[in-house]
Amino acid sequence: MLRKTAAKIAVLGEQIRQHRPLVHCITNPIAIHDSANIVLAAGGRPIMAEHPQEVEEIVRTAQVLVLNLGNITDVRMSSMKKAFQEALKNRVPTVLDLVGIQCSSLRLHYAKELLEIGSPTVLKGNMSEMRKLAGLSTYGTGVDAGERDRFSEENEKEILPAFYRLSEEYRSVLLVTGQEDLIIEGPHCYCLANGDAMLGTITGTGCMLGALCGTYLTEAAESRGQAVLAAAAVMGIAGELGAENSRGPGSFQIAFLDALYNLQEEEIRNRLRLREKIKQNFE
Repeated sequence: MLRKTAAKIAVLGEQIRQHRPLVHCITNPIAIHDSANIVLAAGGRPIMAEHPQEVEEIVRTAQVLVLNLGNITDVRMSSMKKAFQEALKNRVPTVLDLVGIQCSSLRLHYAKELLEIGSPTVLKGNMSEMRKLAGLSTYGTGVDAGERDRFSEENEKEILPAFYRLSEEYRSVLLVTGQEDLIIEGPHCYCLANGDAMLGTITGTGCMLGALCGTYLTEAAESRGQAVLAAAAVMGIAGELGAENSRGPGSFQIAFLDALYNLQEEEIRNRLRLREKIKQNFE
């Protein structure tokens, strides 16, 4: 399975570089620079337009829309709502990154408001954020996932049924990030163990993954879940390679982006750590 999956991930990367999709990101100023750079490194073309009077026009020309709730403002909330409605109208795939909804009632209520309008193609969040949306208890502070919210064999029978219900309710692929990322689509739940602790030493890596997820989603003709899995795998493996070729956060940031840009199928095949959970075991 791993060899076949690695080959598919590599093919998606090549298709992105050939087609150079326009990726419309409405994200926070903390991560806007790095989010644009990761789209470029993957082969896409980022546009970070967020003015309320232009977002509808921009999203009509884009191949995907990525919405990020970090560092939220009234203006960006207005822009995201308009862009999301236009994306749904024009069948443009969407990623909704639930940054900080576990610590901010404003963000939580706004996320639910967007979800009442329509279903994003992908719902992304860390374990605390996704637990909050699913109505489970959370222990995260700030925008970080709480240690007690971590996915484990002890709590998977509580967590996975709730996440399956979320995916079914919103007809969305779920990307739940953590030490082990979960990708849930329909009856499938993939657990991805790639990544490195150095990814947590620089700001915005979660937001970057959202932008990368959107970039890969533009080539999701075969499977939305496989595209999301590919983005998460590429991010994690590039993080591992970057950590091996750096001495600290500054050099890691450069080494990580270089590793992602130069990533080869052989590296994906040799490093991919993936397993699948069977849904009926949790029903």
